[in-house]
Amino acid sequence: MPSTGSRKPSLPLTSATIRSRARKAGEQTQHHISTNLSAHPRTDPISAFNVLFKLFASLPGRVGGCKYKFTPAEHTLSLHLLSIVEPYTFHGVRALDASSPKITRVSGLVYQPTEILDAIMSHVDTKRDLLHVGLCCKQLHSIVFPRHFEYRLIRCKVSSISVWSHLVIHKSLARNVRRLEILDERCLSSGSNGGRNDPNNGMVIPKGVLEGDTDLESTDDELGMHNKQERYFAAALMRMTGLREFKWACNHSPISVQHIWPVLMARCVTLQMVEICDNLIFASQVDGNNNSDSGSEGEVATVSRPKRKAHAALSEMTSVVFRSTAHSYGSSKHPDLSRISHILNQCPHLKNLEITYTSSRASNGGATAQQTASSSRPSVDELLMYSRWTNLTSVMLTNLRCGSTAPPAAFLSAHRTLEVLHLDINVGAAGFRAIELPDDSLPNLREIKAPKDMVNAIITCPSTHPRPLETIKGFKLAGGGSNTGSHRTVSDGVFLGNLRRVPVRRIEMIGWHDMDDNKRLVAAIPGVTHLDIGKRIGSREKERAVAPGGPVTNMAEWAELLSALPELTAVHGIKFFYEVAAVGVAGNISAAGPTCIGEHSNNRSDHGVGAIPGKTPQLSMMERSRMRKNDEIAGVLAWKCSKLRRVDHWECPEGGKVIVLLRDECGKGRWEVRRLIYKSRVQL
Repeated sequence: MPSTGSRKPSLPLTSATIRSRARKAGEQTQHHISTNLSAHPRTDPISAFNVLFKLFASLPGRVGGCKYKFTPAEHTLSLHLLSIVEPYTFHGVRALDASSPKITRVSGLVYQPTEILDAIMSHVDTKRDLLHVGLCCKQLHSIVFPRHFEYRLIRCKVSSISVWSHLVIHKSLARNVRRLEILDERCLSSGSNGGRNDPNNGMVIPKGVLEGDTDLESTDDELGMHNKQERYFAAALMRMTGLREFKWACNHSPISVQHIWPVLMARCVTLQMVEICDNLIFASQVDGNNNSDSGSEGEVATVSRPKRKAHAALSEMTSVVFRSTAHSYGSSKHPDLSRISHILNQCPHLKNLEITYTSSRASNGGATAQQTASSSRPSVDELLMYSRWTNLTSVMLTNLRCGSTAPPAAFLSAHRTLEVLHLDINVGAAGFRAIELPDDSLPNLREIKAPKDMVNAIITCPSTHPRPLETIKGFKLAGGGSNTGSHRTVSDGVFLGNLRRVPVRRIEMIGWHDMDDNKRLVAAIPGVTHLDIGKRIGSREKERAVAPGGPVTNMAEWAELLSALPELTAVHGIKFFYEVAAVGVAGNISAAGPTCIGEHSNNRSDHGVGAIPGKTPQLSMMERSRMRKNDEIAGVLAWKCSKLRRVDHWECPEGGKVIVLLRDECGKGRWEVRRLIYKSRVQL
């Protein structure tokens, strides 16, 4: 006979016991069901069906008035789960029932399963196109905005561990990131949400991250904080397999982009544009090895590195930009381009290349710093001599040095597809000689920004077909005679004589010495439409004599000089108008750059004075006198230059204002102050 001593006595089932057990079962079931909609992805209908089944199964076990009733959060969750399951159930029943009628509209886009729609939306890269698709109907809206629109662009700091942890957990959302911008650690983060999605600092973070937990950003180990940030950031990058653009501007952090690049090479093979603004990328390999040796082995071991072999090349990479900053953090005493060359060697289909080096502020002052400024620039000899790209169309090299003119000549002769060329390279005195290019070099060149000797070598190079060269920038006129020159620079007379044979439409100089330089320049470019003469060189005494905000004293001479350019539409570098404090901004000019005029408002207020209804602007006698003088100047310019449209404002050129010349039906000229609106390249 079995023993019953070890059994517990069974209690009688009362109504209170039944209600207690039902309450515990309901609480246990509710505890396992999360009402957060983001925790139930739309691409997993099986999981959604199971959660919905558990939710319905928990209803009978509830007590009293809560029996067979959903809470508001559970009701919202049930509708969300039904919207996930419904497309699959509908298509499955329709496929099993052969006698079901054919409905033509079911084949539309909105009737496709959720995972199909999600896969289709992953091929739409721009946020503007996603916005148009998401506003079509409610079903597309529920897919586009929470999963794609908010993840196309992410702009934050490398210390935002909550963002990287969110992307590591949700791999499907990390695949939807197309543009990633890493801000500097010294960017302001103010506001109730820590500066996230604040237009003042430019941080853009998805709402799903803001609703989550941010305890990961706090750590007790300050020494291992940067290793933790790099580990999470690298893990998130490995999941961004659809990344198109990557911008790194984190200069005040020991995390270098050199540590992140292997991850980009291994997983982000769809990269098309990379922009790096960091001093560490210009550090020499010797400095990098010394820094790595001085670190502890434990810190290096905690950094995550990709285990798989990196791809041989980034075949879709078309644009690469490298810039340094003026901050002393991360700057090297002997910078070089070895790290940059290693990255460029992995981009065979490169189209746009920009390398800009800026000396640190610590080495900008003093006579000794000026003498050693040239030697502190990175050498570009090896890059120009051995690097070749068949599709290269734009090159910008700024503040670099070269041992001789042979590497630049070899580089330019090998790249016949170049259209935009900006060269600011200091050639050493020991290896300097006039650059010589073979015939038919640079046949597609449209724009060049370089010193006078480089520009002269290009425009004098024989070509079978005329080059479409219309823009020349970055040169200055030496003055002191038309035929004066040195062994390092070509004379002004020879240069302007060669310039006369080029159909130039846009000229932007650095500076000039006297009025005769401008007269010879105008005679050499009769068909120019945009002229920027820069600043006058060596005229400090004359500039001090002019009152602040005052125009040029020889206005009539300038007007007569500009009248020799019949196609001129914009002039910069000359202040014609007097400063008037009461003048407001009459309209706006939409410009994509500092020298492009776009649409503007048709405000007919005289002289650009912002008129207020019922009030007359009060002008002093001096301001009224200046207004009359400005009217006379506008009339003279409109008479002498029939197509002149824009001139400089009396403030600095960086003020964002210009003066626009308008003409009425009778040909009488008047002027208005307009504010430039620079269109941002950031996508919507």
